[in-house]
Amino acid sequence: MKQSTLSLLFAVLVTVAAVHADTLTLRSGRTIHGTFLGGTSRQINFLEANGHTRAFAVTDVQGISFAAIPVSPPSAPSAAPAQQAQHPPQPAKATLPAGALIPVRLVDTLDTSTTHTGDRFTATLDSNLMAGDVIVARRGATVHGVVTKSKNARRLTGRSEMQVALTDVVINGAARPISTSGFQQEAAKEGRKTAIKTGGGAGLGAAIGAISGNAGKGAAIGAVSGLGDSMIKKGEPIRFPSETLLEFSLSQPTSLPVQR
Repeated sequence: MKQSTLSLLFAVLVTVAAVHADTLTLRSGRTIHGTFLGGTSRQINFLEANGHTRAFAVTDVQGISFAAIPVSPPSAPSAAPAQQAQHPPQPAKATLPAGALIPVRLVDTLDTSTTHTGDRFTATLDSNLMAGDVIVARRGATVHGVVTKSKNARRLTGRSEMQVALTDVVINGAARPISTSGFQQEAAKEGRKTAIKTGGGAGLGAAIGAISGNAGKGAAIGAVSGLGDSMIKKGEPIRFPSETLLEFSLSQPTSLPVQR
């Protein structure tokens, strides 16, 4: 057998050995079971079943057959972990209806003796702002407002008057405009009590319990009648200290992004 033929035979044997194994057949008719280990153009190295390694001349080899390598069955997919209960995704926006209540607690102090019409003020939400089951803004979110009227009575004459409204609520770092009914307080005549109400005919109000320097416990949300009482004498200023609780209501339906 020519050398080129032997080289070709060896190349074929090596190629087949890459995917199969293991019976060597000699030209004498003898068969040897084991494992093909490789070889050169002159010899083939074979590991016999008894554990001995032998080298056979290529010219003595009739051929090598290889048993198919068993293919492991695909492993069963691991059991998927029990899915955790998921909450329904939050919508990107939600709409609050007209009349939705917005209770806020003042950060700034408002006083007719120092506060002017057009002044802006800061407050925080006193409870979550809800649209159904969706939290639009959480308690503590910053709210801004404007003083729509501030009138301070002259000493012993006239009556003080304060009107305020909310202008926006900060959601996800941006101020979102809102329109609310105005909150109004007006000093009564001498010897009468002050009526406190929200404007726009909303029928909502708050009783301010910490005005004119009174160290009370802030303000309590008023009854549906929208009326509360506090004693302010004629000529005295109206004062809403920091931490005073005021309640407003949306004057129209408002679509707002949901706080992330």
